[in-house]
Amino acid sequence: MKNTLPLGSSQIAFLLFIAGASFLASGLYLNTNFYEKRIYPRTYIDNVDVSGLSTSDAIEILKSKQNEVEPHNLVLAVDDIMVASSSSELGAQNNYSESVNSAYASTRDSSKLKSELNLVKSFFKDNNFSTKTSYDDEKLNKLISNLDQSVTLKGEDPDVSLKISNNEKSIVVFKGVPGREVDLLATKEKIKERSKENTWNSEGNGSILSLLVDAEIASTSTVLTDEQANSELLRAKKLVGKSLEFKAENKKFYFNDIELIEFLQPLGKYIDSSMDKTISVWSEDVNREPQNAEFKYDKETLKVETFLPHKDGLKINIEATKKLISEQIENLLNSQEKETNITEEISPIFEIPLDRTSPELTLEKTNDLGINEKIGFGESYYFHSILNRVHNVGITAERISLTIVPPGQEFSFNKTLGDVSARTGYRSAYVISNGKTVLGDGGGVCQVSSTLFRAVLDAGLKVTKRLQHSYRVSYYELNSQPGFDATVYAGNIDFKFVNDTEKYILIYTYVESDNRYMNIEIYGTDDGRTSEISDYKKWDFRGAPASEYFPTSELPAGVTEQIDWSVSGIKTEFKNTIKDKFGNVISEEIYYSNYRPWSAKYMRGI
Repeated sequence: MKNTLPLGSSQIAFLLFIAGASFLASGLYLNTNFYEKRIYPRTYIDNVDVSGLSTSDAIEILKSKQNEVEPHNLVLAVDDIMVASSSSELGAQNNYSESVNSAYASTRDSSKLKSELNLVKSFFKDNNFSTKTSYDDEKLNKLISNLDQSVTLKGEDPDVSLKISNNEKSIVVFKGVPGREVDLLATKEKIKERSKENTWNSEGNGSILSLLVDAEIASTSTVLTDEQANSELLRAKKLVGKSLEFKAENKKFYFNDIELIEFLQPLGKYIDSSMDKTISVWSEDVNREPQNAEFKYDKETLKVETFLPHKDGLKINIEATKKLISEQIENLLNSQEKETNITEEISPIFEIPLDRTSPELTLEKTNDLGINEKIGFGESYYFHSILNRVHNVGITAERISLTIVPPGQEFSFNKTLGDVSARTGYRSAYVISNGKTVLGDGGGVCQVSSTLFRAVLDAGLKVTKRLQHSYRVSYYELNSQPGFDATVYAGNIDFKFVNDTEKYILIYTYVESDNRYMNIEIYGTDDGRTSEISDYKKWDFRGAPASEYFPTSELPAGVTEQIDWSVSGIKTEFKNTIKDKFGNVISEEIYYSNYRPWSAKYMRGI
């Protein structure tokens, strides 16, 4: 027989609690559906019991109990600046819908089990809610706007600028001017919260109540500390003397140090509006509609009647371009200064991200020669050239343009060009002859041969003859390092290359005489070969001799015009490696140049 001990009072109470809870839970379980769309037990809004009611019924009961908002004034303040309006002017009303929905939602959960547990808990604890006063949104906005007009202070954001290129002492760091305005949304939220707290103040004899709310203020500008200003100064110094160059096909865009620093926004950011403006200007030159190809030629003589290469439609990708500019500025800011070495890297030119649209008719659909696409490109500038030289560049470019070179055939610049004289339309301009600068028919021809040399290098074609100029010519270095020129003259001073591809190629020139710009494109079939320029170096610098003056009747008497600029003598060298589509080296050539010192040259009117 087992012994049993009498139960204590606490044990009895516990058992009774468990039994009662079990009974209550079973009852609730049976009535769960009742509360599925009703407010849980012991829920009060403004001391009104809304338990077991639907949200719509609860709203109606609250309206019947309290129909009007107690008259009051809403006072908004910032420091000692205040504005006020009465509840009636603001269209104040009790927002019963919000308070009822809050009471209903507070006990619901995405988990059905948790919602049922909340139902059990609601029998043991009161849930009290209060109705917030809401105002007509448009009228409340107007009241806040009235305060904002008195509160707003116009600020100025900090700024960094460089006044003189390559001079870090001309960097100016503007710390900024503090600005402020009323934060509309934050202030409205604060009014909403305060309205439910019933923190009313009485005015005068106490018959009028007021709700005083300190408006929320937002800063509209940043002001740098001394430490931050110094940090921005050091940051800007890293860009002094630096530059960046970007391109989209044959269009190039250049930033000097002044322009780079203009993009900087203090605290490590960049000014979006400046980049947007820059890209908008670029887009005017770059963006275009697609262009169909046109190509008509004599199949026996290979004489070209019409040639117009197809061109993709282009549109600058704005976001990608902004990212590219920012990344390259960051690279400059983070780069370490390198020691000077005779071996120099040619500054990179960054490709602008473009969205392309293909034309309907491409070159490959116009011929069976294999002249399908652009395989080589070269360009040059000739700013400051006299009019006669500009004229000669145009004639020369036109004469070699549309030349078709069959597979395996050697191209001769002089043979293709023909006679260069006044009889064939050339004008007198300065040329290099026997190591001297003299007036002669055809000055400017070498602008075209040098540009073609660059296109041939880019295409990876085999160069069979190339000679440097006696002196460095400024025109050939406006967009290039010295050493990428090719001189031609009557006789054996020629530029030659072989079409060592399996298809025909075509030379196509483009000239903008007004802008002193030209490019040459070579069209053929891309066979997968690559051309790489590497190991560029220059050395043995020698000072320029005294300036030279040449009499001319083209200028008024006594008027002097500079036509060329002095440069030092120098030796240069670079390697051109051509590989096939499998990465095998086809050829590797070293191009060496030795330039004598070059004097500045002037024309003087007589």
